[in-house]
Amino acid sequence: MRIFEALPPSRYAAAAAHAKTDQFKKLKAKTIARVQQWYADPRVNQNIPPGLWFGYGKDSMATALILELAELNYTHLIIKNGAELPQHYLVEIEWQEYLGEFYFEDYITDRPFSQIIRSYLDWGNTYGLRTKEGKLLNFWDWGGVAESITYEALYQFHHLYGEGEENVMYLWGNRGGEGMERAFEISREGMFQFHDQDDKDALPYVRALPIGEWKDIDVWALLVSEDAPISPIYSMHQIPQKKGNKAFPRTLWYCTPEILCSQYYKWLAFYAPVQLAELCELFPEIQARFMTKKT
Repeated sequence: MRIFEALPPSRYAAAAAHAKTDQFKKLKAKTIARVQQWYADPRVNQNIPPGLWFGYGKDSMATALILELAELNYTHLIIKNGAELPQHYLVEIEWQEYLGEFYFEDYITDRPFSQIIRSYLDWGNTYGLRTKEGKLLNFWDWGGVAESITYEALYQFHHLYGEGEENVMYLWGNRGGEGMERAFEISREGMFQFHDQDDKDALPYVRALPIGEWKDIDVWALLVSEDAPISPIYSMHQIPQKKGNKAFPRTLWYCTPEILCSQYYKWLAFYAPVQLAELCELFPEIQARFMTKKT
């Protein structure tokens, strides 16, 4: 979808105006120079093109655009684990046409993300694992199986890309402005870091966050200035809520407890009722939380 069709006029105008500011131009130039420096770091594996974890969201697209503007080689790593809303993939053809060349590797999990969560919670409860409060594991508290859930849904793919070589660079569109957890993570680890795996059988790798310090308006400014296509999800901003209609900021990984709130529950009920119904069937505690009060 064309970006001017998707965004509310006020947001599009604000992004277009911000794109013309010296502040944004300096940020973009600094970011491009920084990733070029990262690529040239002799410690980074020069035999394998860096992989960009890509999900058709605005931050992934902005990160890809920075790499394109820097004229750097990379591969889109696309994880299809059922955590995304299906509308995201409608922009895939437009994105390929927009870039001209589109190098990618698809990773498809054996089962959808929501079922991965359910399976691990059931396993943990069967074998006596409990939350810190001594309660059964549930959608709102994954307890000790959280790492296993994340590994199966995402991190196992570190072992599949890179042909078994060390110090392959992975790029993410994570930003500190997305939430406190990511802000702390970037403050603690920085935007460019070598990771030595605790597991002796796992390979060390390089993690880079090209737009880690960018704000939301910076991302929109880049996408607007480059006239990039975007996911049609960003046009879905007519959400029934008391404080007006606006787009929900997170569009991926809809079945995770850290982003599922009453507002997002309404958004899913309005735009993705099938996905919400499946989620509530797997995890009755979701509906119990949001249907206790009629809003």
